[in-house]
Amino acid sequence: MRGIDELDHYEMLEVPRGASPGEIDRAYRMAQETWAEGSLALYSIFEKRDASEIRARLDEAYRVLADPELRASYDQSHRATEPLAIGPTPTATIAPAAPDAAAAGRAINGAARTLPSIDESARVARAAEAAVTRVFEEDTERYDGRDDDAGGEYDGPRLRRTRLFRGYEIDQIADVTKVSGSHLRNIEDENFADLPADVYVRGFVTAYARTIGLDPVLVVPSYMTRLQESRQKNSRSRFLGLR
Repeated sequence: MRGIDELDHYEMLEVPRGASPGEIDRAYRMAQETWAEGSLALYSIFEKRDASEIRARLDEAYRVLADPELRASYDQSHRATEPLAIGPTPTATIAPAAPDAAAAGRAINGAARTLPSIDESARVARAAEAAVTRVFEEDTERYDGRDDDAGGEYDGPRLRRTRLFRGYEIDQIADVTKVSGSHLRNIEDENFADLPADVYVRGFVTAYARTIGLDPVLVVPSYMTRLQESRQKNSRSRFLGLR
C-alpha cells in the first residue's frame, strides 16, 4: 500500500501531468474540502497529526504546481529520475498522400451517412442507461438488506445494492462526504485502475460506508483487500509483459 510520502505532487492532487492551471485549482479546492477538519473521509482513519501531514502535502503540491516556474523545475527534476519505458522500438510510418478536395468531400459525406445522428446517439445512450438502472432496481427488489451488517465480503456491487436499498443517490453521498461522484462510482464499479492511491480510497470507502449506515470496521478491510489484490495482480502482469 502506497503511503503519502510515496506520492508525487500530481498524485497528491489527483491530476494528470498535463493538467491545466484551472484543473489544478479545482483539484486543490476539492482536496481541501475532502481533507478538512471534521470531514467524514478522515473520521476514524487518520490521527490528527496524520491529517495535518496530508493537508501540508496538499498545500505544498499546490504551491509548486500553481507556479509555472516552480512546476517546470519540478517536472524537469522528476523527469530525470523516471525509469525509462521498456517496449518495442517504434517503426517509421509513411503518411498517405492527401486526397484531392472532391475526394475528401465525398469521403466526408459518405462517413456522415453511416454515422448515427446526435439525436439517435442520445436515444441509444438513454436506452442503455435505462436498461442498467432497471437491472439494478430488479436486483435491489430481490435484496432485502438483511445481510448489510452480517459480515462477509464487501465488494462494489454489494455496496451499490445497499445504497439503492436504503434510498441514497450517488450525488447525495458526494454532497455529504465531499468525495467526487466519479470516485464513488469507481468504488462501486470496482474500477480499481481509476481510483487514487490506497490511502485515499480507504478514507473514501469509510465515508461512503458511514453515510449509508454501514459499519466501516466491517466494510473497509474487505474492500481494501480486493483493491490491493487487483493492483498487485496488475503490477505483476505489467512486469511480466516487460520481460
